[in-house]
Amino acid sequence: MAAFETSEYRDRVQRVAASMETSGIDTLVILSEAHMDYLTGYAGRSAYVPQAAVLRAGDTDATLILREMDIHCANPTVYLEQDKITSYPESYIGTPDRSPWDVIGARVLEMAGDGRIGIEFGADSFSHGDYQALSKAMGGRDVADASNVMVPVKVKKSPAEIACMRQAAAIVDQALANGIAMIEPGVRQCDVAARITHDLIAGTPAFGGDTPPPVTMPTGPGVAQAPHLKWTDKPFEAGDQTDFEVGAFVHRYCCGLSRTTYVGEPPARLVQVHDAVQESWHAAFDAIRPGVTGGDIHRAFAKAFQPHGIRKESRIGYSIGMNWGDLCFSLQDDDENVLETDYTLHLIIGIWEPDDAYVFSETIRIGEDKGESFSTMPRELFVR
Repeated sequence: MAAFETSEYRDRVQRVAASMETSGIDTLVILSEAHMDYLTGYAGRSAYVPQAAVLRAGDTDATLILREMDIHCANPTVYLEQDKITSYPESYIGTPDRSPWDVIGARVLEMAGDGRIGIEFGADSFSHGDYQALSKAMGGRDVADASNVMVPVKVKKSPAEIACMRQAAAIVDQALANGIAMIEPGVRQCDVAARITHDLIAGTPAFGGDTPPPVTMPTGPGVAQAPHLKWTDKPFEAGDQTDFEVGAFVHRYCCGLSRTTYVGEPPARLVQVHDAVQESWHAAFDAIRPGVTGGDIHRAFAKAFQPHGIRKESRIGYSIGMNWGDLCFSLQDDDENVLETDYTLHLIIGIWEPDDAYVFSETIRIGEDKGESFSTMPRELFVR
């Protein structure tokens, strides 16, 4: 059973078709598995092999082209009729003599006719070799880069999508709180990560979680500055700082959340950084409303943060939705995308510098006149 009503998917298809028309594309080849899910409900995790959703201008629904065995992933999850679920034979997997792109390319040509074809480059594991194989199968047909066709469609979230993100927020709040509560000298980092991961999947009594990404939790002197490290099996000890960045998923929709912890009495410098981040995060949060740009939010942050004299070179956030970052806008000084109600963003102040480390974030919905955080977790430096 698909995650959303059929009307939700068909509204998405209509909006994608409008974006295709703007881009001069008649047939769109969608290669991102998240975008395949977005348009059809496909919930398989099969992006390690060639697959696609193909949408032709004027069609009510997209057509899936999958590995033969993955039809069994589509049948229970998509809203499509059976004639919109097609496959290539298993004999095309793992052989140098045949490529799944042969079948996919032939099907795209059949559907496209003389129309302009657009391909979603940069998606999942679509490599240069994959492109060469697909291009060969399509006879070297000229194609358009359709990588941005989905951006104006998925950036504004529907009530059903917002509901998924609210559920994800409840899950991640609980998971991170339970993980932090475990921290004390002698407890292994991996055991804390395991508890958080368990809770991200188990969810709440009302709803479970989807497949989460690995828990990001760099820990210890000289390590907390690293933004994207996971746990080790080393026990926590006095003086350990951990910078948590965690995300819960519901039907691929993400709510990200970050907090910083310290074992023992935190040093004065860390408290200073915490206070500076809190002041500037709230300045950025207060600037969020319909009609502002990503640059406006960044400049509100910078105005509050720069007087503290703490170095921070990275951006302060980005659009979030399916598959965590959904690449629609970025919160940095030169981002002039105008934000609207029901856009969602991850407002993250990460200090990953040679002398300082700290992270704090929440996922935000742009409401009718201001920002709304999905999180209810205390906004504090957690001392264990």
